[in-house]
Amino acid sequence: MESVQGLKLRLNSVSSTRQITRSMQMIASTKIQKTLRRMQQNAPYAERFGDMARNVARFVRGLRHRYVAPPDAGCSAIIAVSGNRGLCGAYNSNVCREAVARIKRMNRDVRCITIGGKMRDHLRRRKYAVEQAFGGASESPFYETAEDAAVSALELYNKGTVDSVFIIYTQYESALSLLPITKRILPLSAPGGDPRGRQMRFEPEADAVLDAVVPLYLSASVYGAILSAAACEQSARIMSMDSASKNCADMIERLSLRYNRLRQSGITQELNEIVSGAEALPATEES
Repeated sequence: MESVQGLKLRLNSVSSTRQITRSMQMIASTKIQKTLRRMQQNAPYAERFGDMARNVARFVRGLRHRYVAPPDAGCSAIIAVSGNRGLCGAYNSNVCREAVARIKRMNRDVRCITIGGKMRDHLRRRKYAVEQAFGGASESPFYETAEDAAVSALELYNKGTVDSVFIIYTQYESALSLLPITKRILPLSAPGGDPRGRQMRFEPEADAVLDAVVPLYLSASVYGAILSAAACEQSARIMSMDSASKNCADMIERLSLRYNRLRQSGITQELNEIVSGAEALPATEES
């Protein structure tokens, strides 16, 4: 049977939990605003480098540059981005499922570069080869992390170990639309049209320009994916903590009702005992 003291302890515990979830919700709300601003600042930079790389790819000799038409290596590289912590609903599980599903659909060898502890652990449990793992990017999305991951993937590509590079992350469309997606970032797909009708002179050659542009394009693309993933994680955490706070409030209401009833019952019982004792006292004195 429940006791008044036991219910009081549960009430205090749930109240403390609600304070924690509210604090986490407020922190996530602050972080997502900063991350969205950085996303907006990075988007034109990444888009311009992508356009530049694809346009230069049209002018390389015979379109046989390794960044346009690599030799078949029978292996691909993926850069998979997830969170480093939980308490954000289904965010991590959704992007991890997307990564595993993509690897299975490729039906070939895959080298994995992970950003975020949840993705690293998920792939390792399923015996996939994790070439390199980076952590903490979702909480502190820095350009240096994106650059290191891009360099790792580019080294595999330039050595001929892999012939394509994909990035898997959660795209932020709105606070209620968090979509896990896969994008191919190498090899480049040159825009359509015949480049011979356009006059463009490269100093140095187009091949050398492409060699200089592609690493910057890769780093900017990975950085944009990290920022988008970080915004999605904080958005998912806001919704998850809001739901948890509401559940705590409902639980506090139910526990308070049971606590008050039990306390009232105890007070009533004590009053009955006092009244019974008072009624029995005169009878004892008379005898």
